[in-house]
Amino acid sequence: MTTSRPRSGHAGQRSTIGALAVTSRPLDAYRDMFRLDDSDLTAGPILDCPAGASPFGAQVRALGGEVVSVDPAYAQPDGLITRARADLDRIVSWQHTNPAGFDWSYLGSPDRVRRWWGGGIEMFAADFTLDGQRYVAAALPVLPFPDRRFTTAVSGFLLFTYPELFDFADHLDALLELVRVTRADVRVFPLHDTAGRPYPHLELLRTHLHEHGVDTELRATGCSYSPHPESNRMLVCRRAP
Repeated sequence: MTTSRPRSGHAGQRSTIGALAVTSRPLDAYRDMFRLDDSDLTAGPILDCPAGASPFGAQVRALGGEVVSVDPAYAQPDGLITRARADLDRIVSWQHTNPAGFDWSYLGSPDRVRRWWGGGIEMFAADFTLDGQRYVAAALPVLPFPDRRFTTAVSGFLLFTYPELFDFADHLDALLELVRVTRADVRVFPLHDTAGRPYPHLELLRTHLHEHGVDTELRATGCSYSPHPESNRMLVCRRAP
């Protein structure tokens, strides 16, 4: 079956954050976003892509797990921490300006986000070294890993989040690449953009993935960043048996 590939676009005038942000969500946020328990964290190598300035890798390694953090921002390591701090300031300012776009029952407040993610930046800064093993400078849809290198892959706040930057084909190619390098689940969160609008081509994307031998499902997460009623779901992809 052949289906058309639409380009993604915005509808309406709700505010978005704009340029890609380097964020620093810590382990507890990852547990919520991707429904990760202790067995998931230690079952095998995890790919975090894009990882930004998250301390997730360092925190999982402290538990005995293995994480490879991948982000194109690592190609400029000297300014990375400064950029992450500036992006946090930008995000918090935007949250203050657009409070209706967030689920504060989960996030708490913009000031809590600053404390929460600010601590993550400092943990990341203490651990980060561009060593090509724990931290790798690369970008979807081309990853420098062999097939099935990872047990699980997690991808947060890139796909679906910036539809003005990534069209339908970009989303498909990125997900196929994540599935290629993963033996089990690829978990993607959120399924909406930075203004809380759900990705409009999700079902068509799932159809294309099925045609490429990828099974998908939608699972509930443990968090909600947006007040939209479906904002607490993630997309799970796995190569068909």
